[in-house]
Parts: sequence; C-alpha cells; structure tokens
Amino acid sequence: MDFEAVMALDYETQHLGFHPRTFLDRVYNAFYESLFEALNELKKHLCNEYSHIVPVSSILSSTDELFQELIKKLDKAIDKLEIYIDKNIFMIPNHVILKEDEIHLTNPATKEEDEELDKEIEQIKQGILEERIRKNILKAKLKEQKVVKEELVTFKNKLSDIKAIVCQVKGTQEDLQLTLEKCWGIWNSLKQPPQMK
Repeated sequence: MDFEAVMALDYETQHLGFHPRTFLDRVYNAFYESLFEALNELKKHLCNEYSHIVPVSSILSSTDELFQELIKKLDKAIDKLEIYIDKNIFMIPNHVILKEDEIHLTNPATKEEDEELDKEIEQIKQGILEERIRKNILKAKLKEQKVVKEELVTFKNKLSDIKAIVCQVKGTQEDLQLTLEKCWGIWNSLKQPPQMK
C-alpha cells in the first residue's frame, strides 16, 4: 500500500481507533507464522519418518519450495482480503461524522475568515522565505569570514617568519659592521708603512 493510500485511511483510523493496515498486517503475520510453524513440524516429521527412504536434503528443499508457493498464494489472498475489507468493512459512510468534525458543520467558517486565514498563511510563508534568505546570506558571510580568517592567520604566520628573518639579518648586520670596522682598521694599519725607529 503506497503512502497516499495509507493517508486516505486517516479518517477510518480516527473512527476505528486503529489503522486498517495494522489489522491486515496482523492477520498476515498470524497466517505467516502459522504456516511457517506447520511446515517446520512437517519438515521434522518427514525427516524423522522417511529419511531412510528420501534424502534429507530433498525433503528440506521440497518443503522450502512448498513454503514459497504457499506464501505466494497467501499474498494473493491477503491482497483480495484487503480490497474487500477496505470497500465493505472499514469504509465509513458519508453520513457518519466524527465528534471532532461536528464543529465544522455547526459553525462553518465564512468566506471572509477563509480569506483572512489565507492572507495570514501567505504572510507567514513570506516571513519564512525572508528568514531563509537572511539565513543563507549569513551563512555566505560566515563562510567568507572563515576564508578571510584563514588568510589572516597565514599572513600573520608569514609576518612572524619575516620578522624572525629580519631579526636574524639585523644581528648579522651588526656582526658584519663590527667585522668591517676591524677590516678597515687592519686595512688602515696595512696602508701605512711601518715607521722605523
């Protein structure tokens, strides 16, 4: 039974206190379990009594085939039962009205009330649509901010690396300056010939 057919029985479910499909499922399960147990007993009996005449594997395969055939027939019978029950037993006549539906007969809504409710529904739909759009915009902004944040973290890490390199270069520059001064001192001393005494 498809979803639409199940939902079509909603009124019957309210009236009966149970869903008609539940009844049919229980009937099917009862038949299935009885058939299964009966064939298991038959299988045991045949294996015990006739295993010396017929191989056990043949008995098992034959009873399984019989079970499958009986299940096919059970399915067809339950389908027919379902059609009959839906049309003749669980069908609620048009003149039967549930207590919770009597209010609609005694106090029907006016056309103006219906139009007002329709307008209210449209306003709510519009509000929902606007909220969805706003939510999508916020999601897009959040995604964009995450990308920017990742880029800023990468930029910060690169700046830290550059700062470390600059500090290293600055220390090297000071060492280089000191070395240059010593070199100039040596150069100057080499440039002037030694004075003889």
